[in-house]
Amino acid sequence: MEHTSYSKKTYGWGDLRVLRKGNSYTCVIHPEHLEAIYRQEAFTDEQGHRWVPEIKDGTVTLTCGNYHFCIPLEQLNA
Repeated sequence: MEHTSYSKKTYGWGDLRVLRKGNSYTCVIHPEHLEAIYRQEAFTDEQGHRWVPEIKDGTVTLTCGNYHFCIPLEQLNA
């Protein structure tokens, strides 16, 4: 099973968050995507992948077909 990595960089326009599953796939989260995650509304990242978020028990699950990420909401907000 591949390790999920998370990184966050701050720019003048806001924070860019990146979830990466080894070399297999990536989810790039811009500020407007984070707002969609909070509303649990699907969004399309800059790579054209449509992610469907679900928040349950303090964990965010992002799903795009067979791809998925799970990350604590607290970590995503940090």
